[in-house]
Amino acid sequence: MTHHELSQWPLVISVSAGLQTLEGMQAFTEDWNCWLDRGEPFASLRVFADADALVHPEGSAQSARQWLQERGADIRSHMMGMASVVPADQYEKMRKMNVEKLFGVPASIFADADDALVWLGERVMAPRGLPFDLAAVRAAIRSARLAAAVS
Repeated sequence: MTHHELSQWPLVISVSAGLQTLEGMQAFTEDWNCWLDRGEPFASLRVFADADALVHPEGSAQSARQWLQERGADIRSHMMGMASVVPADQYEKMRKMNVEKLFGVPASIFADADDALVWLGERVMAPRGLPFDLAAVRAAIRSARLAAAVS
């Protein structure tokens, strides 16, 4: 299950826990469509709470590719940066993914949420003069983790 926390907009915090379904992945891209359709710049912090959350459901690869082709220009236009946090035991495998090349925006993968927050603050928010309240962002992550865990 994935839970989005929008209280820190323009930072979207998404926490995923457990195995994802094809329907859940489709709902995720629909949420992204809504954010992209706002026409406003935003940043993404994705937190994968466990190894299962990293598993793509059968049949999702083709629809993800199609969505990236359809929305790629909007992503490059509106996405300021993407940070993904993965479980420490999955980091070596996941860090080889070139998310920046895939999406065409500044992006990085981290094993630690605090490292991701430093990167977002320094590389994405501060250069644009955007506020970045670490305490509020950490609280939003905790809230999203709880919501994703019970869903």
